[in-house]
Amino acid sequence: MISESIHEAYVSHLVAGQYDACRDVVEGVLAGGATLREVYERLFTSSLYEVGERWTAGRVTVAVEHRATAITERLLALVFPRALSSRDGAPRAVVACVVDEFHQLGGRIVADSLELLGWDTEFLGAGTPLARLVEVVAEREPSLVALSASLRTSLPNVISEVTELRAAAPAVPIVVGGHAFEPGTEGLFAGLRGVHHVRSLDDLEVFVRGLEG
Repeated sequence: MISESIHEAYVSHLVAGQYDACRDVVEGVLAGGATLREVYERLFTSSLYEVGERWTAGRVTVAVEHRATAITERLLALVFPRALSSRDGAPRAVVACVVDEFHQLGGRIVADSLELLGWDTEFLGAGTPLARLVEVVAEREPSLVALSASLRTSLPNVISEVTELRAAAPAVPIVVGGHAFEPGTEGLFAGLRGVHHVRSLDDLEVFVRGLEG
């Protein structure tokens, strides 16, 4: 539904800080039959990854990267209410960014995506202390915990955090994902039972459907 040319146009508008043009692209693909999950995966997530890569390579400034994040947050607030429905009896998930990770948009997209799949989701956001996350997991007794990491420097924190979560809640499945993960990093969790790396929102859907069924 979302072609490469549409994606490229959206990224160009995003880098230029053109909120209205980005909104028009989103509205256009939704009117054309794209699902919200496709918009999240093919526009929001992939474009932010691309902007992040350009910033790392010195091709755009940090101000451009922050502006792109702000535009995406506005668009999320615009489109997500279309998917809201009753969550009575829905499985519960807790979503957080790893400790000391302050890029929270990836986690927000994961939380929204789980809501789109019918889950009752609590998103703790960035800067949540590990002790607070463990406390919430104990209180909520979720069927899933999801951790997002955007920076490769956060990987050691991911390992320590999932280790403590695994000890505090041995039976709860944990998924980890985000731009921090490179090919081959899946082995970081080989010794931890019930910890799974997801590469995309498609992978996340396959995983949670397996939990449901």
